[in-house]
Amino acid sequence: MTLDLALPPTAGPVGDAPVRWQRARPVRWATYVCGVVAGAGLLLVILPIVSGAPWRSVSAIVVSVPSVALTGLLVLWLAGLVAHTVTLTAALPGLSHGRALLLSLTGSAVANVLPLGGVAGVALNYRMTRRWGFTPGAFASYTVVTNLWDVVSKLLLPVLVVPLLVLGLPVSAGLRHLLVGAVIALPLVGALASAVIARPSVLGRLGDRAERLRAHVAGVVRSAWQRLSIGMAAYLLLLFALLATCLSVTGAGVALPFVLIGFCVERLTTLAGLTPGGLGLVEVGLAGALLLAPGADPAGVAAGTLLYRALTFGLEIPVGGLLLAGWTWRQRVAA
Repeated sequence: MTLDLALPPTAGPVGDAPVRWQRARPVRWATYVCGVVAGAGLLLVILPIVSGAPWRSVSAIVVSVPSVALTGLLVLWLAGLVAHTVTLTAALPGLSHGRALLLSLTGSAVANVLPLGGVAGVALNYRMTRRWGFTPGAFASYTVVTNLWDVVSKLLLPVLVVPLLVLGLPVSAGLRHLLVGAVIALPLVGALASAVIARPSVLGRLGDRAERLRAHVAGVVRSAWQRLSIGMAAYLLLLFALLATCLSVTGAGVALPFVLIGFCVERLTTLAGLTPGGLGLVEVGLAGALLLAPGADPAGVAAGTLLYRALTFGLEIPVGGLLLAGWTWRQRVAA
């Protein structure tokens, strides 16, 4: 899950924030509807064109995946979420792994289905952490740190492609130049994002509130950067394993170096936020990158892409929704 850096209206002392929130509602709904329509169009129309595989062939592969393989994929998916709780608990000292998993899944469910879902997911997580006794400042720091680690990790991923290029990855000259440019530019962007947090002088003079937040964030990073990084690395490794396994069970025929390229593209595409949860945009980008692999099967690639997204995007909605309903019921009983 990627949280939105914006805090909910109740998270700060800005007096007119709720009014602005209400006034923006029609715009938010219009943006959301446009995003859903665009995402559905990309998924239903553009994906078959990009992959070169009709929906009939793709669906036939998906439904033929053995139940044993599906169980293994579910285990990998859950293992990745559990690994991610290492990062989340490091970013909010005192948070248990169980509650971190609850924050991740419920926030993702809300973020994937509501207009400006990232903000709504943050608002939900804010209220949950307040019920558990965490301060607004601790949650604000948690939001910044988890976003920072998420974004920087995605920007640094293309560095892993360097050994493949050195070893002579069979790609066209144009694609090689594009990969080299990404490998150089994206880590620089990530370094800049880190510098903004670590050194306030990068942005000039900050207000007292922003400076307190920066100091809190810097303190968390100094004391927990190892756990933050280990958790994120384990999460990404398990996500990569999940993608590779999805492609394997659908017979995509994509070699691991190209799976890595596709994974980098998928992680970067999730940053765009143009459609709810990256619907359509991520699928098209991932399938297009995977089809660069020599000998890749179009229908297998499309089926593997959909299977991967069904787990990392689609499944989080009902699971997170059920967990949210259970948490809400428990709060009402306790009250």
